[in-house]
Amino acid sequence: MKRSINLLVSMLVLATMLLAACAPAATPTAAPAPAATEPAQIEPTAAPAEATQASTEPVTIRMLVRPDEGNVVADYSAKFEQETGIKVAVDFVSWADITNKTLTTLAAGGGGYDIVFMPSADAPKLAAGGWFEPIDDMIPDSERANWLESVVKFYTFDGKLLAMPWYSGGAHMAYNKDILAAAGVDPTSIVTWDDFINACKTIQEKKAAEFCFTPSAKHPGDFYYNSGTMIFSRGGQFFDESGAPVFQNGTAALDTFTMLADGVKNGYFNKAGTAMDDYETLIAFGTGKTAFLLDSTWAATQANRNKDLSTIVDKVGYILVPGAGDVRSNSFLYAGGLGILNTSEHKEEAKKFVAYLTGEAAQKDHATKGANMPTRVALFEDADIIAAWPGFADLAAQLSNGDFVPAVPWLDEFRTSEATAVQDVMNGTKTPQEAVDWLVTEADRIRNSQ
Repeated sequence: MKRSINLLVSMLVLATMLLAACAPAATPTAAPAPAATEPAQIEPTAAPAEATQASTEPVTIRMLVRPDEGNVVADYSAKFEQETGIKVAVDFVSWADITNKTLTTLAAGGGGYDIVFMPSADAPKLAAGGWFEPIDDMIPDSERANWLESVVKFYTFDGKLLAMPWYSGGAHMAYNKDILAAAGVDPTSIVTWDDFINACKTIQEKKAAEFCFTPSAKHPGDFYYNSGTMIFSRGGQFFDESGAPVFQNGTAALDTFTMLADGVKNGYFNKAGTAMDDYETLIAFGTGKTAFLLDSTWAATQANRNKDLSTIVDKVGYILVPGAGDVRSNSFLYAGGLGILNTSEHKEEAKKFVAYLTGEAAQKDHATKGANMPTRVALFEDADIIAAWPGFADLAAQLSNGDFVPAVPWLDEFRTSEATAVQDVMNGTKTPQEAVDWLVTEADRIRNSQ
């Protein structure tokens, strides 16, 4: 009996198992919807390809700048990207085109640039356009003493710093050591413009050189290396605070034009300078045709270092630009600044690069490779720069005996008229007094037309 019951139970279990295997799978019951107070959990979806690329693509800042002397800008742009991951796209524009290119670009909205070069010659008009972001935070008061005061002051408009000082320079007087030695002229005896003319007379009498001096008078920019600095170094001023001409007062302008006229007439000065710019007068000096050169920091340096431009390498000396009366010396200075546009979409990144390019390492390279003076005070004592520049101390001394051109937005137009006046005096088509009178009329015309 017991055995029959066990057999029956076993058969029932087996039948149950067979029925379960043959039955269809049960449909799962749907989970209840979340309560209304709980937000639905949404799984993140993959970002579109374009959005992903934009979020990972590095920032690119754009800069408009002058030619790259010494390849310094290109080198430091690459270093900056390597160190920070921020790309720098640089557009180099020739000196002949940069003023027009910059003004038209800014007037049209900035062209997408973040950083724009601000040469001292164009600084007043660029500042007047309202295109640049104040960057006083880049040189706080606690650090002002580390920079050339004159350059920081020049790039400060209405109390706001608009460009970071990049390099400095000015008009310098260089001389050919061999020519002066052959003529028996001691360069240290040339303190005034009268001393300069006496030296020229001696050089002509000894036939030590073809000409004593070739004044560059071809372009308005030669104002720095011709009558502009000559008038300034005689104690003359050009405009009063309202912009009215005052150079006709006193004798500085008349004496300068008289010196130019007499220098050509007596054969001391090369009349061909009326059609020569400062680069061409550098070449004339570098080939030994002239005893003296009044030119830029770059040109004065190249004459003594660059064998491709000069045959008198290591034979060039420097003196302070001669003065007159109570003025020992004066010359017009120039500088380069880097400003950040207020339309920039990457202002902080742009500031980082500007700080990088004006740092001590970059400025040192710019000085030694590009032949421009630094703007950081400490670098004027740098042994490597001093070693690379024969006569560096003499050239640096001129920066302490100079100042920037008048900060009037219409200076370029005035310089164009001034170049014409110099050409007329050297060509003999105007007397020195006629040239001064005509230039006064031109200054009033230009100023009143603004």
